[in-house]
Amino acid sequence: MKEDTEINIIKYLQQLPSKYKNIVTKLMRLISSLFHCKLYIIIVLFLYLIEKINTFQVFILFSSQFIIFTIKYIIKRERPFIVDKDIKLLELMNFDTYSFPSGHTLNAFLLSYILQKNIGINLSFLPYLVGLSRMYLGVHYPTDILGSLILSKIILYLHNF
Repeated sequence: MKEDTEINIIKYLQQLPSKYKNIVTKLMRLISSLFHCKLYIIIVLFLYLIEKINTFQVFILFSSQFIIFTIKYIIKRERPFIVDKDIKLLELMNFDTYSFPSGHTLNAFLLSYILQKNIGINLSFLPYLVGLSRMYLGVHYPTDILGSLILSKIILYLHNF
């Protein structure tokens, strides 16, 4: 996908009528915050303590963070709001410098799959909602989200999930 096309998708997502903008932005921030690295660690540890995920799954979820940051620092793709000044940064939390892949989205894909496998709760919509929120907030391109989906499938496949 051409970067111009991706930029236009993000601009389109950010063009909500003003009467809805405030509530949608708050909702997108909330959705996104659940998979921010610090809160994600707390959620994973809590799920481990209540025995909803096992030690090996915790290892996969935490080691994926190393994979994300390694890829980000190899690719070094600038975030959309840096590349195009018409894209508004709507994210309030701290984030790392680079865009590809989306760590929030990868976290959501991996955790939703593991929870579905372990306790039968279908959260398959959640990673897509997280990906949408990351684009809306101006911090990720559509291909960052797609890259996270592919990377999550590779990680799960390599660990025989």
